[in-house]
Amino acid sequence: MKSILHCLSILTICLLASNCKKDKDASNDELDKSKLEASTLWDGRKLFDDPSNPFLQAIPSTYQVHPNSAQMIDLIKNSCGSSYTNTHIVAKDYSTPVYIADENTGRADIKITMYNMPAGKNYLQSIPIVRGSGAAGGSDMHYAVIDKSTGCLYEFWGFQNSKAYSGNAISIHSNGIFADGRSTVAAGWSQLLGTIWPSELKSGLIDHALTFTVSVTNANGHVAPATHNDGSFSNNPYAIPEGTLIRIRPDVNIDTLSGIGNYERIVYKAIQKYGMYCGDTNGAGLGIRAINTQSLMPDAYPSDFTLTSTYGTYVLKKFPFDLMQVVYSGPLQTNAASFVEQSCANWR
Repeated sequence: MKSILHCLSILTICLLASNCKKDKDASNDELDKSKLEASTLWDGRKLFDDPSNPFLQAIPSTYQVHPNSAQMIDLIKNSCGSSYTNTHIVAKDYSTPVYIADENTGRADIKITMYNMPAGKNYLQSIPIVRGSGAAGGSDMHYAVIDKSTGCLYEFWGFQNSKAYSGNAISIHSNGIFADGRSTVAAGWSQLLGTIWPSELKSGLIDHALTFTVSVTNANGHVAPATHNDGSFSNNPYAIPEGTLIRIRPDVNIDTLSGIGNYERIVYKAIQKYGMYCGDTNGAGLGIRAINTQSLMPDAYPSDFTLTSTYGTYVLKKFPFDLMQVVYSGPLQTNAASFVEQSCANWR
């Protein structure tokens, strides 16, 4: 009898182990498929392809330079350390991991605990969650998932499996901007708008505007295309409103700039043609967002795109502050928009 029970126990353990292995293998397969697609099939022009998306529009030759452009650029420059080198592409802890889902991906309702919920509702329903996926490692805990079957992007700030500080959803065929400002970044647009994708660095072309963060933002309002702001300075006339567009002067020949590498040239050419928009407030320096490496294949970014070991950033050499201009985008606006229903967001 003892021998039979012992055999049954061993059989049960083996079956459980086998099932666990199958579950783990399925989870790995789902995550690996997502990573491969995010690494190779997506870029900044495949998302938010509505013609009204300002990030897809080259700066016109008739643009106006902001009357305080020089002072605003100096304020950013001086916030980047004594040698002005705290300038980075952010590709790990404080960037967004993006996962690719389809009709077979499991779903869950996510409780929103702090911001952006409609009155009387605090759950975003039926969010596709790729097995094995997770939020970014930094304190912002950003998380995004593209559902190919619905054409919807779901994004969260402070994501913790079944809950998040804030979240929303938007069509990937929209312009990527939440009209009511209820996104998960301060400027009111999608986390992925203006983000650098690994396929773009490998191809040598970023064909859209970028998003950047600085610590010296304006708390008194934002400018278009932003629809919301937070901001850190309320008494500095040169503080940067979220939504501000900055560019490298069009008369500069990027190829002749000395002391920079290939990836700087790729980024700087995009900033010259399309510009970069201020999207959020950070703790220090200037950061340009790229897709988080944790949601990508190990070789997604080029092998010499070397990230620092602390926060996972690529240091931009000789950032050309002295060649930059602030584009005038109109007067300051305030956070007054009422709730706008998103077709992709199902609340309860």
